[in-house]
Amino acid sequence: MAQTLLWIGLGNIGRGMCKNIAEKSKLDKPLLIYNRTTKRATELSQSLPAGKTQVVEALGDAIAQADIIFTCVANDQAVEEIFATASQQKLEGKVFVECSTIAPGASEAAAKAVLDKGAEFICAPVFGAPAMVAAGNATLVLAGPKASIEKIRPYIDAMAAREINMADEPYHKASTLKVLGNTVILGMVEQLAETYVAAEKSGLGTGYVKQFVDAMFGGSPYPAYSVRMLEGDYYKREEPLFAVDLARKDAGHAMAIAKAAGTRLPNIENADRHLQIVKEHVGPSGDMAGIYGAVRKEAGLKSKTNAQHHAGRPGGETGMTKHQQRSSCRLLSLPNDDRSNRRSSTTTSTRNPTYLHIHQNHTLFRIKQQKWRKENNRYSIFVGLVIVVAMGAGAWFLSPKGDTQIDTQLTIIYSIWRSSLLLALACCYLMWAITFLAQLHPLIEPKRSNLRESAVHH
Repeated sequence: MAQTLLWIGLGNIGRGMCKNIAEKSKLDKPLLIYNRTTKRATELSQSLPAGKTQVVEALGDAIAQADIIFTCVANDQAVEEIFATASQQKLEGKVFVECSTIAPGASEAAAKAVLDKGAEFICAPVFGAPAMVAAGNATLVLAGPKASIEKIRPYIDAMAAREINMADEPYHKASTLKVLGNTVILGMVEQLAETYVAAEKSGLGTGYVKQFVDAMFGGSPYPAYSVRMLEGDYYKREEPLFAVDLARKDAGHAMAIAKAAGTRLPNIENADRHLQIVKEHVGPSGDMAGIYGAVRKEAGLKSKTNAQHHAGRPGGETGMTKHQQRSSCRLLSLPNDDRSNRRSSTTTSTRNPTYLHIHQNHTLFRIKQQKWRKENNRYSIFVGLVIVVAMGAGAWFLSPKGDTQIDTQLTIIYSIWRSSLLLALACCYLMWAITFLAQLHPLIEPKRSNLRESAVHH
């Protein structure tokens, strides 16, 4: 029997997951989409192939129609309201998959609301930035009965590249892992912000720290968040990637878990204080990366970093050339699997997870760049053409021509010789010109001699 799926919630994470199910799953019926703001659901539905989705406006009716219900909403209150509505319906045989980031107690309460009505429940919070989730590169945490998890297996494969399987574990464990896992990201942002500000205030400059981050943590979120901070992305974008209210919610849940266990999370407490400053100065549109602005303000700097100053000169305050800056920016949009297979924006290989193989910055010698290499060489092609024309003219007029009245055959031989010489000169020029122009092509980056990794490390 064909199943009907319902997706509830189209935030930054939910939108990407919903889209992947609609596009990648083999659905016999249109995917029902519900969002508190119907306009967002309509826009997503219109962006997908016709017949793949159907927007619904009444939550209760949508739950009544569906066999499998996915929920991915902003906070505990939204989850509570949805499951309160669901508990008023006939739920026997339905499967609820709760993907929101909520407190452990909230996931247990949601489960009880539908289990008491004969439904099945899976707690499935998701790890991954919005771009990763949209690319199907998310990580799902799955807690609940193993049999229930297998029922949604085809849709898991459409939404995520990896899973942390907690089958038959209590639901609250998945929520606890999600909340504590988010503190790793939040703590990373806090530490990066503090380090960059200290580097700038001490006179070291952020550039060398950025190079260190790229070398040591290439392929991780560290370089991407560094770019967002140093280039001012945290105050430039209209819609936050990770809204300050959601970040504070996660921090609050994490600190509550730690307090209940008799411990503390000092780094998260500090991050939450800075998030509060972001909220006071920017409002709900503030981004988690705005912690950098709050730390700057506390240190007596302007909260908005001068991105133009950071990238003002080659290897300037950011310590990056324009090519390296472009490489770092591209890292933001790469899926995690692709990042691990590429080198970071500096010259570090990540093939070995334990040891770094730095093979360009450590060489026995460097070729000193001469001044003439920096000169504008846009006229080289024309200079070469003038030289070849001059040589051709000299070859034509100065070569022996023979006496046509004495020996016509000898004259023909001399003419062929001159023509061949001109043709040879023209061919040489064309070969040189093509080679020269190829080196100027933006898609071609000439390789320079470097020591092999084996020579450096052995």
